[in-house]
Amino acid sequence: MRSFRASAQVEAALIIPLVILIIAGMVKLGTDLYARTAESSAVNAEYAEELANGGSIPAEAILRGRWHIE
Repeated sequence: MRSFRASAQVEAALIIPLVILIIAGMVKLGTDLYARTAESSAVNAEYAEELANGGSIPAEAILRGRWHIE
């Protein structure tokens, strides 16, 4: 009976840290994506403000899609 109990403890010792690392990785990925989205929104807001004031988006930015995806 001891061998089953010991194997369960070893399994828990391996699985629990792995689950914690996966959750931490998902949180890190989420914060990185949030930061990239915020940065992209700021760039798009600058272009929108420039257009509202009678300006224009640079042609190379339109061709590269930077006004929409960055």
